Amino acid sequence: MQLSVRRFQGESGERFSILVDDTGMPLYYPALYVTAEMRGASLSINTINNALSALKAMHAWQDYYGHDLESRFKRSELLLAHEIHSLRDFMQIPLEHMWSREKKVVSIKGGQTRVAKDNQYNRMTIIAEYVGFLAGKLCPATATSAKDIKALVAQIKANRPKMGDKTEASRTEVHLDDVVLDALEEIIRPGNEANPVTDFGLQMRNALMFAILRLTGIRRGELLNLKIEDFDFAKSTVKIVRRADSSDDPRTYQPLAKTRERTFPLIPELMDRVHEYISKYRSKVPGARKHGYLFVTHRQGKTVGWPISSSGFGKFIGTLSSLADDFSSLHTHALRHHWNYIFSKQCDERGTTPEREEKLRSYLMGWSETSETAGTYNKRHIKEEAGKAVTGLQSKYLGRLTDGR
Repeated sequence: MQLSVRRFQGESGERFSILVDDTGMPLYYPALYVTAEMRGASLSINTINNALSALKAMHAWQDYYGHDLESRFKRSELLLAHEIHSLRDFMQIPLEHMWSREKKVVSIKGGQTRVAKDNQYNRMTIIAEYVGFLAGKLCPATATSAKDIKALVAQIKANRPKMGDKTEASRTEVHLDDVVLDALEEIIRPGNEANPVTDFGLQMRNALMFAILRLTGIRRGELLNLKIEDFDFAKSTVKIVRRADSSDDPRTYQPLAKTRERTFPLIPELMDRVHEYISKYRSKVPGARKHGYLFVTHRQGKTVGWPISSSGFGKFIGTLSSLADDFSSLHTHALRHHWNYIFSKQCDERGTTPEREEKLRSYLMGWSETSETAGTYNKRHIKEEAGKAVTGLQSKYLGRLTDGR
C-alpha cells in the first residue's frame, strides 16, 4: 500500500496534514494521533509533517515484513527485540527508496544510500511515541499492560543511533569567508553581466534577499515570512513576526518563523534598497498587491505575484552554490553561522562582556535568554582567539630559549 502525506489549507488559513492511502483515504490512527497528541500540543505544521513522514516509513516497514501493529496490539502482542532491530535497520533507508516504481516495498539488502543519523534518530523517536499511543489505545488493559507498553517505547528509543553532541566542526566550521561572500554578491549585483538571471527586477529581489540574510542572520523561513508592513522606514527597523496559519498566504507549504519575535535595526542604505524594490519592481509584478509579503515570484505562470515558496528559494540558493567551487558550501544556515562569527568579533572590538554579548545575541537571533545556543555560535571565534593566545605563548617561550643560548 503506497502512502502519501497530503497537505491542505482550511478557510481560516490553518494548515493541515494527513497520511492517506493510494485511494486518498486517511489512515485512522495516524490522523487521531496527529489531532489528539500533536495538534493538541500546539505543535507546528512542519513538526507534524515530519512526524507523518516517519509514520509513512513505519508503514513501509510493516508492509515489507508483513506486520500489522493494530491487529497485534488488539491481541496484546507487542514487538519483539528482533523486530525492533529490523525497524531500526529499515529506518536507515531514504523514504523515496522504500517503494519501487511498481509501488512495492524495496529490498533493504545491498549497498543503499542511508539517511543521516539525525534523520534516523528523529524517525525512531516519533515511531516510539506513536507505538506507545497506538498500543495504549488498542491493547486490552491488564495489570501490567501500561508497564509493558512503557518498556516497549523505551526499547525502541534505545535503538536510536547514538548522536552525542554535534561535532565541533559541524557547529563552528560551517561558514563562508567575507572574501567569498563579497565575490558572490558582486556576481548577483543587479546589472552585472555575470548574473545568472536576466530580468532586472528579479536581480533586485535576489540581491536584496541575500543582503538581508548576510546582514541579519535570520532564518530562511523568517526571510520568506517578511511583509512590507514589518519595515518601519522612519526608524530603519524590521520586525520578525510569527505568522503561523496566515489566511492571506497562498502557499500550502508556508514558511514559518521558528524563533521569537523581535525588532532588528537596519542601516539606511539597506532600507533604501528595500524601498526601491517595493516601489519600482515588486509593484509591477501582477498579483503582488493581493498580499503584503515582501518577496514575490516574478516569473510568469500561475504563481506569478505569489510569495516566493521555500522550494523556489531553495532553487535560488542552489543556483548560487553552483556558480563556483568556492560557493559550494553556501546555504542559509552557513550565512547565519557567519553572521554570528562577525557579531562576536564586533563585540570584542567594542569591549562587550561575554554575559552581555550572550544576551544581545539571544535577542537578535530570537532565542530565549536561557538557551545555550548563543554560546555554541560563538565557538568558532573563541577557537580563533584561543589559537592566537597559544601561538603567542609558544612564540614567547621559543624566544626565551633562543635568547638563553
